[in-house]
Amino acid sequence: MIYIFLYNVIHVKCDISKIPSAKKMILIASQYCLNKLSEKNRKCFNEIYEISRNFQSIDLNAVENIVKNYVKIYGASNIVLISNEDSTHLTCSYLREKYKIRGPLLNELLPFVNKVISKEKLENIVRIPKFSKFDKIEYLKDKDRYLNNLINMLNFPMFIKPIDLVSSIETHYIPNKDVLYNISDKLINIPYEFEIDEFIDGELFHCDAIIINGNLEFFMVGKCSYALARFFEGKPVGSIPIKDQKLFNDLKLFCQKVFKKLNCNAGVYHLEAFLEKGSKELVFLEIAARSGGALLTRVYEKAFGINIEEINILIQLGLINKLKIIDSKVFVGFLNFPNIEGQIVEIIKPHINIDHEFIEFSKIKDNLSTPKNLLDIACSVIFWSPSYSKVVNTFEYLRNFQPLVLKK
Repeated sequence: MIYIFLYNVIHVKCDISKIPSAKKMILIASQYCLNKLSEKNRKCFNEIYEISRNFQSIDLNAVENIVKNYVKIYGASNIVLISNEDSTHLTCSYLREKYKIRGPLLNELLPFVNKVISKEKLENIVRIPKFSKFDKIEYLKDKDRYLNNLINMLNFPMFIKPIDLVSSIETHYIPNKDVLYNISDKLINIPYEFEIDEFIDGELFHCDAIIINGNLEFFMVGKCSYALARFFEGKPVGSIPIKDQKLFNDLKLFCQKVFKKLNCNAGVYHLEAFLEKGSKELVFLEIAARSGGALLTRVYEKAFGINIEEINILIQLGLINKLKIIDSKVFVGFLNFPNIEGQIVEIIKPHINIDHEFIEFSKIKDNLSTPKNLLDIACSVIFWSPSYSKVVNTFEYLRNFQPLVLKK
C-alpha cells in the first residue's frame, strides 16, 4: 500500500514510525509543517512534497498532480489518502471519487467541514443556535432590509464566522447595529462564505471521542478557559478536564445524538458545545472529524497513554480494533497565550506548584503582531497533578496571567 499523508495548516504531532510500514509513505505538506517535522518522522517518508499553506483548503491542483502519478504507477486500490485536519478533507474526498480511491467521500465529510451543513443536519436532533448564512447578493440588493431581517431573526449580540475556515480566522463579535453594518460592508469583499449566529452566553466545552467500528471507545470532556474568539482579545485559551459526572454524562449523551445523526462510525471526532448561562441547556457549536488541536494530543498522551492523532491515522488505515488506555490518575490541563502586538522585553514564567512545562515560542526582542489565527501563540503551559483541586486552582491562576512584558 502507498500511504499519502496531507498536512496543510497543522504539523505532525504523532510518531509516524509507529504506523505499520507501507510500500511507500508519502508526505504532502506546507512549509509550516515541514519546519516542525522531527528528523525521526522525516526519515519515515520515502518522498516529501512541499505545497503552499492555505487556511481554507489545501491546494487541490498541487495535490492532484502528485497523487495521480502514484495512482498511475501503483493503481487506485493501493493508495490511501490520510487526513487529520478540516482543510484537507474535501480535497481527499474529491480525489477519492475521481480516481476511485477507497475512503470517506464528499457527502460523508461535508458536515465536518461546512458549519452550515452540520447545523442543518442537526436541527431537531440537538439544540443549535439560531443562524443564517450571510447572503452577499441579497445584502447588496438592499442593505437595510436584509440586515433588519437578520436583526429580527437573531437579535443582538450576534457572532459572524466563515463557514469553512479553520483556526477561528475572520470571526467577529457583533454587539449592535453599527458594528453589524461595518462588518457586513467588509464581508462582501472577503472571498469566503460566512454564517451569522445568535450569540450564546455560557461556558464552552470540547468533547473528544474515538469511535471504532461504531463503538465509542474513548470520550473525554474539557472545560475551556474562554470562548476561542477571545484569543484575539489577548485571552489565553485552553482547558481542563471536568469532574462533574452529571455534566459529563449529559455531554456524552448530547454528543452521541450528534454522532448517530452524522454517521460517525470510525475515527476521531472533536465537538464543541456551550452550556448556556441562563437556560443551562447544551448548545451545539461545531464538530470536526479529526483530533483536537492545540496541546490536546499531549494532554491525552500524559493522562491516558494514547496519541489521538496516531489513532485517527490507524483507524483510517483499518489497522486498529481496540484501544489500550492507561489511566495515569492525573488531571491534565493546558493554556496557550496569544501574541500581543509590540516588542517583548521580558517573558515572565508563572509560579506553579504542580508539575508543569512552560513552552516558549517567542523570545525577548521579538516584535509581535496581533494574532490572526489560533496558532499565533507566544507561549504555552501544560500542567498536571493527581489533585483535581490543584489543577483547577492552577487553571484559574493562569486564565488571568500575562507572561509578556512589552516595550512601552
